[in-house]
Amino acid sequence: MNVAFLVYGCRLNQAEAEGWRTALAARGARIVPADAPHADALCLHSCAVTAPAAREALRALRAFRARHPRATLVVSGCAAALMPPGLADLTLPHARKGDWVEAVCARLGLDGSAPAAPPPPRRTRAALIAQDGCDAFCAYCIVPHQRGAPVSVPMADLLGRADALLAEGCPEIVLTGCNLALYRDPETGARLPELLARLADLPRPGRFRLGSLEPCVADDAALIRLLAERRGRLCAFLHLPLQSGSDAVLRRMGRPYGVRQIRALLDRVCEALPCCGLGADWIAGLPGETEADAAASEALLRAYPFTGAHVFPYSRRPGTPAAAFPGQVPPGAIAARAAALRRAAEEVRAASLARFVGRALSVVPERLAGGVWRGLCAEGVACAVPPPARRGVPVAFTPAGTDGGRLTAGR
Repeated sequence: MNVAFLVYGCRLNQAEAEGWRTALAARGARIVPADAPHADALCLHSCAVTAPAAREALRALRAFRARHPRATLVVSGCAAALMPPGLADLTLPHARKGDWVEAVCARLGLDGSAPAAPPPPRRTRAALIAQDGCDAFCAYCIVPHQRGAPVSVPMADLLGRADALLAEGCPEIVLTGCNLALYRDPETGARLPELLARLADLPRPGRFRLGSLEPCVADDAALIRLLAERRGRLCAFLHLPLQSGSDAVLRRMGRPYGVRQIRALLDRVCEALPCCGLGADWIAGLPGETEADAAASEALLRAYPFTGAHVFPYSRRPGTPAAAFPGQVPPGAIAARAAALRRAAEEVRAASLARFVGRALSVVPERLAGGVWRGLCAEGVACAVPPPARRGVPVAFTPAGTDGGRLTAGR
């Protein structure tokens, strides 16, 4: 049974699908690329955050059906309910996520009688899903409507899973969730900083990285202090969905902070972690956004040493408050503002990467390309490390320059 996967969207989606791949392989499935010449099934895990993401999933389903008319199509994820009826053979929305493996195995006839696939190579990075769901209901966001209310994994379970990954030799574990800042241990009430501290205390070697983290929701001061105190064990890296640099836009979005709080948070990060990796999400063109609002976002982006940015053109999602807001921004203006933010982000990143030149970094090599090893340092910056190195074994690296958004050994 040849089974292909296509996965769209966030790190949480990627982590969920990785677990399902592993489970199907253990039942005897052979996991193949989505463009393989022969496939018996496609499992597509979809994203509905933007209209283009949902359209791309639909296009991929139709294209796969055309290439493999007898294959079984399985659709899950946030856009599963948005697919035309009859296109997929099995639709599993988030409400059925808990029985995904059993439902798919039953549909495909995978009963474990076939030999399990050989174990994959040792992972260089693994995701640890700490929670799912969100109840923030930001005006632009469809995710809470699809994933439901926040649910956290018990801390004891997370510590056990993390220890098992470290025992396998995984050098880096990324803590992830739909809204990670909402984590609360259902047994003790412990919040995200306590979880991160307990993970850092596990005895086996390896490092932990925070996934995308909503700002001004968790105890930011405790988290920043912990990242600084346990640097090396905890990656000096934060990715914050800031979304806008305009108070007026943030209010319309329903975000729980304003620009003053964002700047105070970023100031604390830069003071406690002067050479950290710093990423952010930005939305361009929310209804009612003016040119002055867009300029405020660019000004905030340029004021701090961001090493990465995801810029999203606003996408109108039916069922969200913003879809009915007055002042819908014309598509051309949205595209222009998003392009301006991306240009600014590239300029800021180029300047920010220079801070890492000459500093001792720890890099996990992931793949050999063009005679150098590609991987990420603990600060989340792409690095090109010359041999000798081994895949998945952290190596000390002191970059001498930058090239194409990567830290390099120089010429």
